[in-house]
Amino acid sequence: MDEENTTFRGATIDMDETVEETRADQETPFDRLETRIDTLIDRYERLASEHNQCGEKLTLQEARIRELEAKLEQSEQQTSEVRTRLDTLIEKLNRFS
Repeated sequence: MDEENTTFRGATIDMDETVEETRADQETPFDRLETRIDTLIDRYERLASEHNQCGEKLTLQEARIRELEAKLEQSEQQTSEVRTRLDTLIEKLNRFS
């Protein structure tokens, strides 16, 4: 349907706006309930999406933590090996002193 306008003493009134205002004035409790339910569904969908994003982010962070822990363990093992080798070299030098 084409947009309807009504002219009244030089003022143009959009008929769609008038219908919406009338609907708002005539809104029933059922209409308000339906609006609130729609709002809750939208919020739920948005929160579910955010929850999924957080889960994915958490999974990535946990993988990164495991990677860093493995690197730390490897570094600590290398440090221990270097200390052992240095201790061995110091003992050899002490024998000749």
